[in-house]
Amino acid sequence: MIDLSHVLMLGASAVLLLTLVYREWRYRRLQRKNLALIQHVGEAQRSLNEHGRELRGLFEHAAISVIVFDRYDRKVRYANDLALDVFGVASQEELTTDVMYRPDAWSDAPYSLRDFEGWLDKAGKLGVQRFEWKAPGAQGHPVWLDATLAATLFDGQQALMFTGINISDRKISQSTDWLRNRAMVAMTGDRPLSATLDLIVAMYQFTAPQARCGIMVLDAHSQTLRWGTEAGFAEPFHTGLQGLPVRYGAATCGTAASIQGRVVTEDIEKDERWNRYRQLAHDAGVQACWSEPILGTGGEVLGTFAIYHDQPWKPSEDDIETLTGPLYLASLAIERHRSRESLKRLIAAEKSIRQISVKLQSLDAESTNGGIQDVLKFLSGYLKVDQVYAFVRDPVHAIFCASHCWPSVVLDEDEEPLALTPDELSGCLAAISRDNYCELRRDQGEDSDELLDLLMADEQAENALLVPVIQEDRIDGLLVFCTRDAGHRWEQLELNVATPIAALIGSALHRKSLVEALTHQALHDRLTDLFNRGKMEDQLRQEINRASRYGNDFSLILFDVDHFKHVNDRFGHNAGDDVLVEVARQLQENVRSADVVGRWGGEEFLVILPETDLARAGEVAETLRMHISRQQFPIPGGAITVSAGVTSFLPGETAQELVKRADEALYFAKENGRNRIKLSA
Repeated sequence: MIDLSHVLMLGASAVLLLTLVYREWRYRRLQRKNLALIQHVGEAQRSLNEHGRELRGLFEHAAISVIVFDRYDRKVRYANDLALDVFGVASQEELTTDVMYRPDAWSDAPYSLRDFEGWLDKAGKLGVQRFEWKAPGAQGHPVWLDATLAATLFDGQQALMFTGINISDRKISQSTDWLRNRAMVAMTGDRPLSATLDLIVAMYQFTAPQARCGIMVLDAHSQTLRWGTEAGFAEPFHTGLQGLPVRYGAATCGTAASIQGRVVTEDIEKDERWNRYRQLAHDAGVQACWSEPILGTGGEVLGTFAIYHDQPWKPSEDDIETLTGPLYLASLAIERHRSRESLKRLIAAEKSIRQISVKLQSLDAESTNGGIQDVLKFLSGYLKVDQVYAFVRDPVHAIFCASHCWPSVVLDEDEEPLALTPDELSGCLAAISRDNYCELRRDQGEDSDELLDLLMADEQAENALLVPVIQEDRIDGLLVFCTRDAGHRWEQLELNVATPIAALIGSALHRKSLVEALTHQALHDRLTDLFNRGKMEDQLRQEINRASRYGNDFSLILFDVDHFKHVNDRFGHNAGDDVLVEVARQLQENVRSADVVGRWGGEEFLVILPETDLARAGEVAETLRMHISRQQFPIPGGAITVSAGVTSFLPGETAQELVKRADEALYFAKENGRNRIKLSA
């Protein structure tokens, strides 16, 4: 009989054995799964690490700035070298400690640290954010970025990636263009000169934010430089340089104005020209100065443009090139201001005597001589004198030439107008400087008698009154009244009449000169003295109207100087300017008097040929091309060639269409070897 307890024991043992076997099987199965999972995690980690290394390699060679922030604590987890340069630091650690945790390392709003953190918040909550950003940059040079913030995975963790494309050149160009336009508008309005010069300084300052700039304007009377821009320097530096004399050794600006050339002081502490002003510079924190003279149309000094730095420094070629535009604008602004001020002074003088003032004001440039002659005739009768002269001082030879006379003196062909030298007038000029007039009497002295004999050679003058024509505090001419009456006495009333009329005559002559100069300036290119583009466009429209009305032929030649950029790059812009001037002269001197030559732009010149068909225009263009190629130009090697596009007017064609065809022909000529012409049928 089977023992039941024994059976139960065997069954329990079997169940226990099976349980142990099952547990061992599950344990080993789980162990295999864990091992597989560990292997999978390891492979994923290796993949992430490899992906992170690939990203880092990509970022290091990218032309964009990249910074990766932890999405939650905003710590910097990665930054490429370009990003470090943009924020002016050398390492990721410096970026974290010296930039991300220091609000004073950032620009003012809207480019502050707080504003940047706001963009990080937006990117974390709303996704991709794109915006423009101004980073501090290295050595005080801010960098403009087209920036993007986006959420991403980096090294397997949630992150925010900042990327920035450098758009500094575009921003600088936009800002300088805007400032240039504002300066041009200010010139044409009634704003003070300082407002215009401030805009011009700001235009350069935008390209060199680490510099401090200022413009000094020449006071021609005292030959000193005075600030033309608002105070940009701490006292007493600004006041200490006010009235800086124009002479060698008067700091950098006074020396530049004196020699009419560039002066660079790399280190003020070592430059003897700053001996008198060194303490002012030291107190203002100025250690270097670069000054360029501002020259007028005639090469005269108008002022200086000065760039100061807080560390020893000298300008690069790029710095010099960048200043070219502001220098030109400053010259234009000062000249326009002076012209405007001169005109104001002239108008104020003319109000002193209404009758003559109205008469002279109504005269145009062409009728000024006749108007002044009428005024002299009036004075002769009003003051009861026998002869009235208006003398004008020749600024080159410093002699006084009789420009007008009443009664008129008829000269022979070989006879020169009356002229008086400074030696002959020395006593009179001294009296004029003292009393503002000079009275001559016969038997007053040998010099007085000789001068009276010169004034009225055929008839003996007994006395004369000389009143100065004053312009800008200097004697620019003389108004001279002569009489044969030995008993004539010049009364105060006569002097009161003569003095303002002398000013009025001087004003009329000066205004005539200004109008002629301004008219010429408005219609002519400043460098070559050819017609400018605006005038050439007017000439072209007139020629089209004439050809359309009468059916006449006329043609255009558009010249371009070959390899002109190479001339500028190799020999400098002064040499390039000399080449343009010589090309302009050769074109002007080798066309007909009826032909019109103008500077179209840059190195391009336009020639309008009235009554000329296409074939003849082509011959003219080829003749001019060959002539120019044989000339010696003021550059090493001396050879310059030109290419030309030639076209003839077609009925119904606009000026733009006509010039476009000439330009296309010119392009063809340049593309096919240069130094040739191309006709456009």
